[in-house]
Amino acid sequence: NLARVLRSGKRRVAIHAEDEARMIARQGERIEGDASSHPVWRDDESALLATRRILKIARETGRKIHILHITTPAELALIAQNKDIATCEVTPQHLTLAGEEAYPRLGTFAQMNPPIRSGAHRDGLWDYLRQGVPDVLGSDHAPHTRDEKAKAYPASPSGMPGVQTLLPLMLNHVAEGRLSLQHLIELTSAGPQRVFGLRTKGRIALGYDADFSVVDLRARWTIEENWLASRCGWSPFTGMSLTGRPIGTIVRGHRVMWENQLANAAIGEPIRFDSVAMA
Repeated sequence: NLARVLRSGKRRVAIHAEDEARMIARQGERIEGDASSHPVWRDDESALLATRRILKIARETGRKIHILHITTPAELALIAQNKDIATCEVTPQHLTLAGEEAYPRLGTFAQMNPPIRSGAHRDGLWDYLRQGVPDVLGSDHAPHTRDEKAKAYPASPSGMPGVQTLLPLMLNHVAEGRLSLQHLIELTSAGPQRVFGLRTKGRIALGYDADFSVVDLRARWTIEENWLASRCGWSPFTGMSLTGRPIGTIVRGHRVMWENQLANAAIGEPIRFDSVAMA
């Protein structure tokens, strides 16, 4: 069980927070063929119960935790009171999409876990993001194929591609004035380094790995399917007009992507961690 896991080891443990018993009991809330019933089934309380229990067990065991893809303001309020033991993540999907618009337009292609919730939930996430409660952004990348996603709900799998659109979406939010560029850097670089103790990562400084992205903050463009690199070939954000675009990515001083093209052979190396990663 979770308590046994948290008593074993010292590193921060990352956890998906939804209450399985509640979701099993609420399976009757699912409406066949209607993906908009997904957040009704996997409701706020399913997330809140799990987050509350996780925090309690973490406090009892003295183990630091990281809670993934938070979707409710109530969870962030709890985490804000427990920052000495808990860090957390939000996703661009939950910061950008709202159920009232997403489910009618996308159907099962908007289905993910935890769910896309209402516009009020989305706005609440932004309120806590501005307060600095979320530590990092996550992509929750789950590139199911079109055929898989086209199955009738609830037979359709949850998840959507998210890696390639993470930075463009957030640069657009910077252009809209929702957060500063410095805050975005904290959420994508310095925050992950601090939370997980990634050695020589997260900063541009002497002794670090010279990992960074070059962006054009003024570029105006539209996400098109021919831009997508994922083999799943789709995105919930196709057709969205954005301001701000990544130009290239440097890893340990070497170009690896430039103008949407791989620029070099793979040069990946295992990530090195500090002896104990605890922020």
